Amino acid sequence: KDVSEEMIAEFGRRRRSWIRRGRLAALHTLLTRLRRLGIAPLRLQPEAGPIEKIELDFATFLRSERALSTATVTNYCPIARLFMVERFAAGSVDLERLCAVDIHEFILRHSRLCRPKRMQLTLSALRSFLRFLYLRGRIATPLADHIPAVACWRLGEPPKWLDADAIERTLACCDRRSATGQRNYAILILLARLGLRAGEIVLMELDDIRWETGEISVCGKGSQRKRFPLPDDVGQAVAKYLKNGRPSCRSRRVFLRLRAPYRGLGNSSSLDAIVSRALSRAGIDPPSKGAHLFRHSLATNMLHNGATLTEIGQILHHKSPNTTAIYAKVDLSGLRALAQPWPGEKA
Repeated sequence: KDVSEEMIAEFGRRRRSWIRRGRLAALHTLLTRLRRLGIAPLRLQPEAGPIEKIELDFATFLRSERALSTATVTNYCPIARLFMVERFAAGSVDLERLCAVDIHEFILRHSRLCRPKRMQLTLSALRSFLRFLYLRGRIATPLADHIPAVACWRLGEPPKWLDADAIERTLACCDRRSATGQRNYAILILLARLGLRAGEIVLMELDDIRWETGEISVCGKGSQRKRFPLPDDVGQAVAKYLKNGRPSCRSRRVFLRLRAPYRGLGNSSSLDAIVSRALSRAGIDPPSKGAHLFRHSLATNMLHNGATLTEIGQILHHKSPNTTAIYAKVDLSGLRALAQPWPGEKA
């Protein structure tokens, strides 16, 4: 009856040679089961402090009033918490003391460590948090107006991509005899053949696969449903995983975790990790190793094989042609035809 998280942590420290990957997680799962059966006492939740309460109010505001997705709330709240922790670490939380100097100091500290895209997310979260405080009357000044923009221009650099041979080498490195390899191969071939986003694969459910018509339905950006044809090799890979590799459980998600409790993959980062490990096994070291690399590669290889930007936009389900325009940067033959001679150069 004395089993607790602290006891498991102490056991892990004493038996470091015994502990392997997944064993501590299994002990925590056992503790959860014992609590549900009433054998182990429930854990006493510590009272939320002022920072935790503000963070919870902010999360509720984002969900109920802004109607933002769970992923956005998950990204924004830790940044708001970090801002409050750094500002009020030495004393009580007094939001009325916030000023523009606090914002600028926070931005300067983190801008040295973040890439432009990450800094954009940080500033967007901070801007949303300060607007929330102003709307709730917690601060008297609209401090969100003091947050600068990040110099991160669209189309600033060409997309990172892999050629068709590198894609096939990455797919071939999966050990399709194991359940892990079957799952990872099915995920990679969905990325490579259909150009799906990582989040679309994570949220995919069994009912989204329509075997009779050879189609697959995915939940894309803005919770909009998109339909894709299911190529033979993709269908065979997914079917093999569902038949031989997927554990039996109540979850309707297509792709599950490898260890109990079996449930859907957590987020897009899980697919980024799968892609990164597959590239490493294949001996490929591109500048970008996330799941979006396969989406860029599909579009770029289509362009090299004669597809138009309009056709690529239809395959990738882009709403605006401007989104597809980034792939014009990799069409070197087309760009050479548009290039003007350098001033003073002989014709």
